[in-house]
Amino acid sequence: MSTNIAAYEKVTTAIIESFERGVCPWQKPWTGMVPMNGETHRPYHGINTLVLGCAPFSDPRWLTFKAVERLGGKVRKGEKSRPVVFWKFWEQQDPATGEVTDRVPILRYYSVFNVQQTEGLKPKSLSDLIPTTNHSPIAAAEAIVANMPQRPTIQHGQQAAFYAPALDKVGMPDRERFGKVEAYYSTLYHELAHSTGHSLRLNREEVVKATRFGSEDYSREELVAEFTAAFLCAHAGIDSTREQSAAYLANWLKALRNDIKMAVWAAGRAQKAADFILGVGGDDSAAPTERKETSSPVLVAA
Repeated sequence: MSTNIAAYEKVTTAIIESFERGVCPWQKPWTGMVPMNGETHRPYHGINTLVLGCAPFSDPRWLTFKAVERLGGKVRKGEKSRPVVFWKFWEQQDPATGEVTDRVPILRYYSVFNVQQTEGLKPKSLSDLIPTTNHSPIAAAEAIVANMPQRPTIQHGQQAAFYAPALDKVGMPDRERFGKVEAYYSTLYHELAHSTGHSLRLNREEVVKATRFGSEDYSREELVAEFTAAFLCAHAGIDSTREQSAAYLANWLKALRNDIKMAVWAAGRAQKAADFILGVGGDDSAAPTERKETSSPVLVAA
């Protein structure tokens, strides 16, 4: 089995297991900190945020088996690791000139354990690692919307949440119609995620061409939007939970089982969408994607 396929299968299996337990990996109430490397304290991104974030641990720090030993601890017997994936590029060279003619992305993975699965370590207090901010969580959530580059028109007072690519407009019910204000922001982030697929922004094929409800393209774009909303909620420090119907969950589960690359692909696109909305760049789990021009659909629903 190739490294790429093995990595895809490990990640997809972890997410499918969460689905089968009735848990959406992106519906982790990230009101604290996103998963991070236990040594460098660098946050994980993309699919790694989801795979590690849905694990049943309150500590966000993760370490490899060797890192645990190097730091003077040990992994408790019987503990199960989780995969972390990253992209490496294999360069093809012209044998005559030595010039690089192509860079082929290869997906690699390694296994990590949560610090709560270890003993003998003396990690820092989590309070020392929590970044300070001058904003309350809701103020931070509002700032994400206000500061989005090339933000589409947002129109409230609608009966449902949607994104209309032809108009480049997000429609939202009034804030008061949501049971929790966090659900309002999560839903708005979901629709703003769809808007990043517009041809004037990240130009995702699933947005700029017409897609049928329940189709593979529709499921892929919905996963991208849900993942993006989860990443943005994590950034704002609010609960990412959104209620979804059983039909939606069944669609996603079917899509993941039919395509082992789906979760990694969707999370990579979602990280790019979240970075666009936040006005930043960089991603430790997404491969570059080609852009394609196609016609715009009328509507992308929540």
